[in-house]
Amino acid sequence: MKKLGLRHVLCGTLFAVISMSASLVVAAADSTPAPPAVTKPVIGTLVANPKGWANIEFVDLKRFPWDGSPSAQHKYERFSNPSKTFFKGPKVGAFIYSEFAPSFSTKTSDGPPGAPHYHPWWEMGYTLRGDSVMSEPLSPDQLNPMHYRKREGGWLTRPPGGLHGGGLRGGKTRQMPYYLLLFEEGDGSVITLGPSMFGPKADHYQPDFPTKPDPYMPDWKAVKDYTKPWFVDSIGDLEWEDDPNVPGRFVKWLDESKAEGFRSQLVKIPPGWTAPAGYKEYFEKANRLRYMVWGDMKVWSFNGPADDGKAVRVDEDTFIYQPPRSIWGYGPGSVSDKGAIWLEMTFAKGLSHGGGPIEKPKIAH
Repeated sequence: MKKLGLRHVLCGTLFAVISMSASLVVAAADSTPAPPAVTKPVIGTLVANPKGWANIEFVDLKRFPWDGSPSAQHKYERFSNPSKTFFKGPKVGAFIYSEFAPSFSTKTSDGPPGAPHYHPWWEMGYTLRGDSVMSEPLSPDQLNPMHYRKREGGWLTRPPGGLHGGGLRGGKTRQMPYYLLLFEEGDGSVITLGPSMFGPKADHYQPDFPTKPDPYMPDWKAVKDYTKPWFVDSIGDLEWEDDPNVPGRFVKWLDESKAEGFRSQLVKIPPGWTAPAGYKEYFEKANRLRYMVWGDMKVWSFNGPADDGKAVRVDEDTFIYQPPRSIWGYGPGSVSDKGAIWLEMTFAKGLSHGGGPIEKPKIAH
């Protein structure tokens, strides 16, 4: 009994020492501050000052107000569902987080099919969690189009003029809550092809600007051809591969167009990853937008090449904006405790397709 009691005491003491050591490690890791809370959308940069340096900007979505709340800049919900518009272009364009409830009906259609719609600008979407059913007609006359189920990890690039939406005559319904990241390059305008959920006639309207006039503009009849979207299931269709530019990182290519000057990737770093020595780079013209999908990462913010920088710790659901002529890099030591995965979008010029090839990043000396 005495030996057993001594063993219990020793084991308890050892456990206490291990627990204390672990707590000290966690405390040391957590000593890096989180970025300050932001309550208004970050405004993007189209053209940088060639003689100055910009700064990396952060938005913790967990502390960002919902659209339509008293503290939000947007006084109404986007897509008639809870949303957070956390990034905007100087004139047009927006990066939006939105949540959609699952279906609570066994019906796949509540009535006759409504008309689809399209946008005169590009949009890109990534599914954080859950699923959604995307109605993808090829023609205004098609009544039973493809119903694509976009799941967690699903990526969408939709060019201007791509038909989608409309009522369902049959098909599928959303099974789980849907958590979406959507980047709109335009002003939010929608062109419907006839009677639909948006109204009783073909119309061109701007949901982001409800105070503006609502003209009848059935210009869809003049469209010579409707474009088609690019879908990829990053979990089912793609495997991780070594990042050819940064040792120890992994990437998945979601979309890339050399002519349009756009690239989207998933990037992953393992626990304890250390950046290459002196890893500090920037773009002269390109914009890069990152969204933390999972994990934690310590990022340094620099005021210029000679600045040693200050570290901030970001975690899941943090947006990181790297405007042109801002320095992206790390300091010494481990960058992540448990690893990290983030979505990364790069525009060659401005915040829209059409900027030509993406420049190679420059080393900040």
